[in-house]
Amino acid sequence: MSSRYVPPALVVGGLAVLALLLVAGCGPAGRSDQAGPAEPAVVALPGAEPAGATQTSEGGQVTIAVTWEGPSAGLVFRVAMDTHSVNLDPYDLRELAVLRTDQGVEVRPSQWDAPPGGHHRAGTLAFPATASDGKPVLGPGARSVTLIIRDVGGVPERTFQWTW
Repeated sequence: MSSRYVPPALVVGGLAVLALLLVAGCGPAGRSDQAGPAEPAVVALPGAEPAGATQTSEGGQVTIAVTWEGPSAGLVFRVAMDTHSVNLDPYDLRELAVLRTDQGVEVRPSQWDAPPGGHHRAGTLAFPATASDGKPVLGPGARSVTLIIRDVGGVPERTFQWTW
């Protein structure tokens, strides 16, 4: 069996490239690790429902992606939280989220169905169809909803808005 000489600089350089590739794969490009107000994500679809419109908010080392199938699907949102530095299990979105319409109606979630996942957590966030006064949340004339999620990953407030 013959052995080949590999210069130490080549070995070190190869390990450095491998380490960079591994680190780059652990988070989104351009991620900011500083907590701060997240910019509202807005999807405007005049005359159509925002079917399957997914919006993403990055901040405080946590990425949250929210998908809503539109008014005909009810007030049910798919939420995925992802990080490589924070345990996401303690975050109860029933306590941290609120839904607001352009008509001024505001409701808290009736359900947060997400199994524990540590650094990766996904589930369903559902809101009641009627407000506490008995009126429909998506009443006549409603044209947008805003989902607000507070205090996840040190970000005071993240907003996701759908307009139809």
